[in-house]
Amino acid sequence: MTAPVLDAPRWRQGAAQCLGMLTVDVDVRVEPFDYASGSPATAGLWKVTASSAEGTPVQVFAKLLRHPRLWPRLTDLPPPARDQFVREFPWTFEYDLHLSGIAAAMPDGLRTAELYRADRLDDDHLLLWWEFVVPRETGWQDTDLVRAARLLGSMAARRREGAEVNRGLPPSCLLPRGFALRMLAQYQVLGVVAPRLHDPALWRTPALAAALEVLADPDLPADMVDLAERVPRLLDLMDGLPQTYHHGDASPQNLLLDSSSDEIIVIDWGMGTLQAVGFDLGQLLVGLMHAGQQDPDDAARLAAPLVDAYTAGLAEGGLSTDAATVRTGFLAALACRSALTALPLDRLDEPDTPELRAHLNDRLRLTRAMLDLIRDGLPAAD
Repeated sequence: MTAPVLDAPRWRQGAAQCLGMLTVDVDVRVEPFDYASGSPATAGLWKVTASSAEGTPVQVFAKLLRHPRLWPRLTDLPPPARDQFVREFPWTFEYDLHLSGIAAAMPDGLRTAELYRADRLDDDHLLLWWEFVVPRETGWQDTDLVRAARLLGSMAARRREGAEVNRGLPPSCLLPRGFALRMLAQYQVLGVVAPRLHDPALWRTPALAAALEVLADPDLPADMVDLAERVPRLLDLMDGLPQTYHHGDASPQNLLLDSSSDEIIVIDWGMGTLQAVGFDLGQLLVGLMHAGQQDPDDAARLAAPLVDAYTAGLAEGGLSTDAATVRTGFLAALACRSALTALPLDRLDEPDTPELRAHLNDRLRLTRAMLDLIRDGLPAAD
């Protein structure tokens, strides 16, 4: 099935209803967002600006979700995994979580975006109309990252295993601890990435070989392979740590610094099952680095302050856990989710260009920064 037609009448009607208008006699401008297709569920993002003769123009953020069987990269998964992924991937999760009352778990300073309406277009598509948040122009500073870590810790404490606020969570959350990360690690990290890391031909790809030579880090390929072999043990290690529900994809891109207040606004919820304390810190730390908006060399400097702030947030929310436990959960999750997937292996078939080499060099630097954090912060005997 192809995506439903999103034509002018549909945009006008949806925008009018979001704005509380009884008429669809509104002018609408629809601007697509350029976005990386990281989530299998995301089929499109738009800024919708609507205005009538009587009112001030208002902006709405529209997001189209699709069933995972329509994900263009489904064939990247090993054949045995595809059917299970299509059956089990919770593609309507962010809407289901909104309906669960997640806003009640937010500490002061953190809030969810407002959802105006949800349109079920067909069995495979859901169009969500969200509040359009204008981010602060100055962007993320170190102090913002530390504040976000504290708020994420406070939220995680409120949502700890067994907490009353979790009673309304959707069924996709009520799976064994660590389930979502295990599925990602099994299918993407161990099923797709690790086999390629073992193949010497990968590292002879001209652009990647050139970028690695510039980095002057000949040990990096072997270090990545060694970490891949540790992933199953690290997943088991996390299962033994205190468990909470997290944001699940807490990169700064999904934590908007509101230009009109001091609040951080949460969007695009990620992995929904119980995870070890510290889980959200991985994406918070490397999200901007992954997007090329922050130097990977900052990772070593920022890691400890983020752990300390998150640990303090846990305590504020009523969950006392030491920083060493939080660090273990943070780094183990980083190892199983991000440290082996920063290299854009899907781009290695592109022509060898200076731009591609520079991009690969940046991602190799980020990979090395994550590997060093994990090496220094986690004992080799997991």
